[in-house]
Amino acid sequence: MKVTSKSNHLVFSGRLGPTVNYQWRGRWCARSLPSHYNDARSEAQLTQRSIFKQTVAFASKARRALKLGLRTVSQNAQMTESNYFMRLNRRCFSLVEGVLAVDYGSLLLSDGPVAPVAFDAPQMIDESTLAVDFEKNPLHRSTKSDDLVYLVAYCPEHDAFDVSEPVYRRRSHLEMSLNEGWIGHVVHLWGFVVDNAGRASMSQYIGSGTLDATVGNGDEPDSAIVDDINSRPSINNIESQTVTHRRTSSSVTSPQIGGSASMASPPE
Repeated sequence: MKVTSKSNHLVFSGRLGPTVNYQWRGRWCARSLPSHYNDARSEAQLTQRSIFKQTVAFASKARRALKLGLRTVSQNAQMTESNYFMRLNRRCFSLVEGVLAVDYGSLLLSDGPVAPVAFDAPQMIDESTLAVDFEKNPLHRSTKSDDLVYLVAYCPEHDAFDVSEPVYRRRSHLEMSLNEGWIGHVVHLWGFVVDNAGRASMSQYIGSGTLDATVGNGDEPDSAIVDDINSRPSINNIESQTVTHRRTSSSVTSPQIGGSASMASPPE
C-alpha cells in the first residue's frame, strides 16, 4: 500500500481490507473485492475465460487503431479503449475448437457521432500500395472538410495491424502503403473518420483479399485486393465473414485481424 498527500487529504493506492484504491487517467477510484469467489471451472466458464483471454490479446494488437477510433467514446464510458472494443464487439467473437473466431464483416474499430464517408472498392497502385476513393458526405449530415479519414489494414498471417496516414475529408481519395512482407497474403481493410476534437465515425468494413505480387506493372491501377476480381466486395454488398484467428503465422489458413498500427500526423 502506498500513501500520498493531496489537497491536505491522505490518499492511498493499493489494497486495504476488502477495498482496492487506484488511480486511472488522473482520477482516484476505488472498488471492492468480492467476498466470495466460486470457481466451479465448468465447461461454460472455461470457454468464456478462453474467449476473454484471446479477445484481450486480439484487442491489444490493434490498440493504436483503437486509440484513434474509440478514445472519446471510451473516455465518456469511463473505460479503456480495449474494454470498450470488447463490449462493442462481443457478438463478433466465439470459439471454434478452442481458437478465437471473428466475424470481421461486423467488427467495429471505431465508434462515435461523426458523419462517415462511403468508401469505394480499393485499387492496387503497385504490389504493396492501394488507393481508395470515397464519397465525402453520403448521409448529407453536417461535416467539416478538415475531418481526417483513415484506413486500417490487418494481415492475419503476420498478425499485425497498420494504419494509413490520414487525408482530409475534402480530398475524396486516400492511398496506403502496406508492408511488403504482406505481399501474397490476405489483408482486411476498414476505414473511418476522426474530427479535430478526436471524435470518430463508426468504422466501415471495406473488404478483404490477397495482395498480388504481379499487379502494379501496367499503366493503369489494378483491381482491388481480392483473388477474384469479379466477386470483389464493395462497401454496399460485403457479406460478413467469420474466420478463425490463429496466433502463429505458420498455422493461419483463413483471413482474420489483429495487430500494431503506426499513428500518423495530419497532412498538410
